[in-house]
Amino acid sequence: MTNLKQRLGWAILIGWLGLSTFFMYRFVFADYGEFDPGQQWLDSQPEPSLTQLAIQPATGFTLVKVTSASCSCNSYLASHLADLHSGLEQPVEVVERSITEVEASGLSVPATPMALLYDGDSLVYAGPFASGPFCANEDSLIRDILKRQTRLAGSYLNGLVKACRCLND
Repeated sequence: MTNLKQRLGWAILIGWLGLSTFFMYRFVFADYGEFDPGQQWLDSQPEPSLTQLAIQPATGFTLVKVTSASCSCNSYLASHLADLHSGLEQPVEVVERSITEVEASGLSVPATPMALLYDGDSLVYAGPFASGPFCANEDSLIRDILKRQTRLAGSYLNGLVKACRCLND
C-alpha cells in the first residue's frame, strides 16, 4: 500500500512540474522570440528623420516609442524608461508614435514595443528596448548609446535579437 502511495506521490509531483513548466512557457514566454523573424530589416529600409515623424529634432537624444495596446510586453516598458532616465547627463526626450505613423515614414515595424533612438535628426538605433526573455534593463543597448559608451558607425536596425515582443501582423 505504501508503495502505491509513493508512486502516486511521484506521479502527482511529476505531473505538477510538467504542467507548471508548460503554463510558465505558454504564458510567460509566449511573446519571447526574434524581434524581426521575417527579416524585413535585412532588406534596404529607409531611415526616417524625426521631421518625417512630425517631431521637432532636439539637440540631444530623442527616443520614439512605438507600442500596440494589446501587447503584454508593454508591462516592462515603464521600468525601462525610468531606468533609461536615471544617471544620464542630458535628459532624453521620449515621444510616442503609432505603428501607422512609423510605417507611413517608410520604416517597417516588425514588432512592438519598438524603440527608435535619434541623435539629433539621425536615426542611430531601431529595435527592442532590451533583449532576453524578461527584457532586463541590463540587456539594453539603448542605455549604452545614451551614455555614449557604445558608438555605432551608422543606423543599427536590431531585428535579429531575441526579446519580449508582440509581432505586428
